[in-house]
Amino acid sequence: MNPSSLPPLANRPTDQPINQQALPLWTFLVLPVVWFLTLQLLVTHNPLTRATALGADLAKEQALKAIPQEWMGGLAQPVIQLINQYVGPYTLIGEAFMGTWAILLTLALPAAFLLLGFIIVHGVLLLGGAPGGWKGTARAFLVNHACADLATLAWAGLILALKITFLSQCLLLLAGLLLIRLIAHIWLLVSLASTHSLGALRIIFLGLPSLLFALAVSSLVTTALWTWLVADLALAALR
Repeated sequence: MNPSSLPPLANRPTDQPINQQALPLWTFLVLPVVWFLTLQLLVTHNPLTRATALGADLAKEQALKAIPQEWMGGLAQPVIQLINQYVGPYTLIGEAFMGTWAILLTLALPAAFLLLGFIIVHGVLLLGGAPGGWKGTARAFLVNHACADLATLAWAGLILALKITFLSQCLLLLAGLLLIRLIAHIWLLVSLASTHSLGALRIIFLGLPSLLFALAVSSLVTTALWTWLVADLALAALR
């Protein structure tokens, strides 16, 4: 064969599948930023710290009411300092405890579910063939988690900023967070089916059970996040 008759290198077909593209680098930046901002959201809306502060304020109010008016000038400040002295350590312990839970909910669990989901799903796909390669699976998971976590952060921030009733905030927050996760998991299944050319049987017998299991796990984490924010909203309404 005449070498001059060969097509240029740029036009030659490659052995790699079309779907096996490079991993989106922006997800490696977006995910940590979103997780960090979500952590800051939970630390700012800390129900245990708010409950401790509310209890201290009530104790000060009751103590000051019990002091006779003529003794108020000399006893008010020492009583307030005494209450602050005893409440302070509990506040620090509460912040450390809730900070640990905040890291677990916003950093540790999302990262673990992302990695574990990728390993399990791609391992199952390999049993029937995964022409899109591991990069195709990783790309689907990274893009899906980045968008879903960003939407969760945006929705929670929006609801907390709205000046609506407490019940409306609770219901809208829960409905939005669950709907985001439902859409995200359906989108992930569709992305994997497109990337790896999954047939109907593999979608029904592998994809749908995985979708239901992932929804159950993410619903637990979403409920924990919702309970955290609702508890803070309820305490804020009491002040």
